[in-house]
Amino acid sequence: MYKRVIEYLGEIRSFMVSRQRAAHIQRMEEDSVELFPELCESDKERLLVAVCAHDLFRDVESKKLVKISKIWNLKITKVEAFAPVLLHGKVASEYLKRRFKLSDEEILDAVAYHTSGMPTDSLIVKLLVLLDTLERGRNFDGVDELRAIAKRSLDEGYIEVIKNKIRYALNHSLLILPQTVEAWNFLRGVR
Repeated sequence: MYKRVIEYLGEIRSFMVSRQRAAHIQRMEEDSVELFPELCESDKERLLVAVCAHDLFRDVESKKLVKISKIWNLKITKVEAFAPVLLHGKVASEYLKRRFKLSDEEILDAVAYHTSGMPTDSLIVKLLVLLDTLERGRNFDGVDELRAIAKRSLDEGYIEVIKNKIRYALNHSLLILPQTVEAWNFLRGVR
């Protein structure tokens, strides 16, 4: 089933996202094989579904994301109302449920929370957050060190990426997403 979903998402990518975003997704697909070769075949397929879907709605106008979210009865947080682009993961996750009857919570959570991270022990969630942040097209101070950490240890990589998201938001006076704070606290032992 996952192969069919991956093929379909690959087909619709060209008219759903910009060329730059399609290239980002393509790099993530390639990096998933290179960075995490030890994954079993079923986890590779599950991860590829999440990779192919995560930014499918990223280039949709904010007003349309809000409208889709309301039609699909998705909860819109205050932060998402302030910055509706943040809804793109939730909308993509719901799309997977509705279009493919997908019920794999790890894939759905990974897609919904790939921007923020979340408190989790899920392999697929952690891998998607890492790939989205560290794919080889990303270029920011410390990215090579983060890649090395993630390649050495998935868990340590996830900790460092969540820490980096918080640091980046503070240094640039950006919103700190509640799920990112929850993920950090979870990683520090709040269960």
